[in-house]
Amino acid sequence: MRKQCIFSLCLTALLIQTCIGCSNTQDQTGDTQTSPSQTDMETAVTDNQYKANVPDADFGGAEFHVLGPDPNAYQSLLLDFDFEAEPADIVQSAIYQRNRKIEETYNIKFQSEYVSSFDEPRQILEKNVMAGEDAYQLVMLICRNAFPQALKGYALMPEEIPYVDTTQPWYIHHVNEMMSVDGKEVLAYTDECMNAYLQTVGMFFNKNMITSNALEDPYTLVEEGKWTTDKFYEMASAVIRDLNGDGKYDVSDAWGVVSEPDMFYPSIWVGAESTTVQKDAQGYPAFVAVGNEKLISLLQNLMEKLNTNGFYFNSFDNFGLEEISRDKGTQLFADGGSLFLVTNIGKVLMLRDMNADFGILPLPKYDEAQETYYGRMLDGWVHIVPSTAEKTEMIGTVIEALGAESKNLVIPAFFDVALTGKLIRDTDSEKMLNLLFDNVTLDLGDTVWYDSVRQPLTSAMDKGQKEFASYFQKQEKRIVKTIQKSMDELENRG
Repeated sequence: MRKQCIFSLCLTALLIQTCIGCSNTQDQTGDTQTSPSQTDMETAVTDNQYKANVPDADFGGAEFHVLGPDPNAYQSLLLDFDFEAEPADIVQSAIYQRNRKIEETYNIKFQSEYVSSFDEPRQILEKNVMAGEDAYQLVMLICRNAFPQALKGYALMPEEIPYVDTTQPWYIHHVNEMMSVDGKEVLAYTDECMNAYLQTVGMFFNKNMITSNALEDPYTLVEEGKWTTDKFYEMASAVIRDLNGDGKYDVSDAWGVVSEPDMFYPSIWVGAESTTVQKDAQGYPAFVAVGNEKLISLLQNLMEKLNTNGFYFNSFDNFGLEEISRDKGTQLFADGGSLFLVTNIGKVLMLRDMNADFGILPLPKYDEAQETYYGRMLDGWVHIVPSTAEKTEMIGTVIEALGAESKNLVIPAFFDVALTGKLIRDTDSEKMLNLLFDNVTLDLGDTVWYDSVRQPLTSAMDKGQKEFASYFQKQEKRIVKTIQKSMDELENRG
């Protein structure tokens, strides 16, 4: 895979780990891993050695505290920030080497702390800032928490941190631009933000089911510009089978698609180049769903399919609302239970032992006239700086160094060695990933204003909502008020 293409725009979300076991030397299947070979490590280093544009500094052995959610609770979504000893896994090893190099260069000592809940870092950040405490230099938050924390003043914005230069090549420029307001960058995603890569949503498909059902080759459809929502629905519907003949559909039958509401529904409208909230000409977010005939049509057509027996296996409905239910849905696909799996690309880790061949696709277009295929940014986690942080020169230096050394070591280790060398099964999937990552986009109502827009909408769809024109009209006042409140917080922040 051409990492240059991915680096230039990439915008969120892949980088699953061929690693999940913190500092152990076993992979998820329990097989002992060998240490990364010298050849692998050399392959993992890009030809271009990037260097942080910061002054030489010696911080006298200062501790650098980093807080975040426990990666073990969010497997295939988060990577450990650091390790006590060098792991065997190639990507984890690159992270370890990156951190040791930065520690040696600037004479600091990383101290990473994990908490169990994804929302707990936000709670700790707010408590510390309100108490005027300087406990952490970086705190990892999901984007829908990070964005409002910056607007409210609990976190520093990029321009407030010394030496942070978001024009550098290790920043994920497109993501940062999409989340800016009136030209002001609110968050600073860099190549250190691994979850921004893990959380790109695309589609997996079962090659054996394509063949056994005499369906068109999905790769050819993509290349010919014919991979559309209608084609996706047609192919998914063609494989539905009540295999045990009991007149109902369950885990023993053949489904069109397996996913979860928050993964599946927004991916249809985002892939079709539609949004609920987007920036206006002045760079301010606006609710654009009211009267949006394209979006309304997409949702109505999707609802028709969701009500077709055997079309959609909802992992949450069938396995429960816990995060582990996503993994159970992924396993159903791996066991041959559906033609398609709509999920973040990080789930490829769970498919490495899948018996049937699988492929990867970008999200389907609205129609053949749409020029671009997209991947969808979902919940990208990012490190933010508490507004009470005192050693901002040290923090800015380390942020730049983490970005540069991640681009030098970690990103190539994953894309060039772990992903294309070990996890992806065909060159066509590599091409599809290039296409997907080069064109990642997002809907602000699906990410930043998830609580106000996406969650209520997907919940209404689960309850059978069909009249979306009236639904959006009823929601407009509440959503506009919520967005305006956020803008007022930004203005009052100064």
